[in-house]
Amino acid sequence: MRYIVIKNHIVNEANLITLKENDRVLRLEEYIGNPVWQNWVYCISRDTLKEGWIPRAYLNDLSDESVLLEDYSSKELNVSIGDMVSMKKTVNNWAYCIHEHTGQEGWVPLENLEIIKEH
Repeated sequence: MRYIVIKNHIVNEANLITLKENDRVLRLEEYIGNPVWQNWVYCISRDTLKEGWIPRAYLNDLSDESVLLEDYSSKELNVSIGDMVSMKKTVNNWAYCIHEHTGQEGWVPLENLEIIKEH
C-alpha cells in the first residue's frame, strides 16, 4: 500500500539495534506509559552489546533473555510532509516503509502517514 507523509519524522538512531532470527537478547525494560507505545521491550544484544527497543511480538522469552523470532532492525526512516512511501508491514503503531523517491527503508510512526486511496 502507498502512503503520503502528513507529519515529518526525524530519525533518532541513538539506540540502533540490528538482529537476526535466533539472536539472543537480554530484556532490560518493558515500556510503560502512553498506550500508543505499548508492547515494546528495551533489550541488549548478547553478541554485539547494542541496545534498543524491540517489538514484544518479535521475542520468544527464555527466563531473563529472549530469542528473536525474525530478523529485526530498529532503523528509522527520515520523511517529510508530502513524501510518498510504500508500507511493508506494521507493528505496535509503527510502519516499516520504503521511501518511493530515495529507496531507503525504515520505521515511521503510523500516525505520520495517511493512506493514498487509488481508484
